[in-house]
Amino acid sequence: MDNCIFTGHCTEPFCDQSCPALAETSYLLDRNGISMKSRVFAARPEAIQKHMDYLKKNTGQFTVMSSTDTVADAELLTYCAICTNWRGSRLHCNVYNLKFSKFLEDTKQSWSHQGNLEALEYIRIWCDTAKVLIISNMDYVRFGDFEAQTLLNIIQSRDAVDKTTIVVSPPVGQLVGSRDSVFFTRMTAILRSALADRKAVSR
Repeated sequence: MDNCIFTGHCTEPFCDQSCPALAETSYLLDRNGISMKSRVFAARPEAIQKHMDYLKKNTGQFTVMSSTDTVADAELLTYCAICTNWRGSRLHCNVYNLKFSKFLEDTKQSWSHQGNLEALEYIRIWCDTAKVLIISNMDYVRFGDFEAQTLLNIIQSRDAVDKTTIVVSPPVGQLVGSRDSVFFTRMTAILRSALADRKAVSR
């Protein structure tokens, strides 16, 4: 099949599209907006292994990946997390890539009852319950008190041994925010302290 990530390794002579691997990985890929045309499927083996190793090293922890291409790294991390966590997910969103700038926009729209409020509520649930949460798309956010506090609340809500939280960020010093904001100052301090690798990810 051309819509299964395990096609090259499947031993079944005929696919009836009913196996758990296809159902659960397809669900997670769809929830995270990864199509079969995504560039993750053309990623070099070394890049995949590096991201797999990163996930394994930081399982059950909060960490920050400093990246020069946050969109690509977040998507590849998400794909790798799906490959290693799909089994037994039972169509629950146990891997989620939160696109933070879009989440902020949708949250602000919800204040005036605009947008899809039900979809936003599901995203909040996934942020709390996902086994692996990857937070990305922070590059163009201008952090004030609300934006910084929102990120801090998400991180703190996942303060549990069995939850992995990875913020994929440009160098923390490049994040845009008010130096007068107590929450922004606290946020950047927490991100700096959680950096697992201070060098930008290279391919």
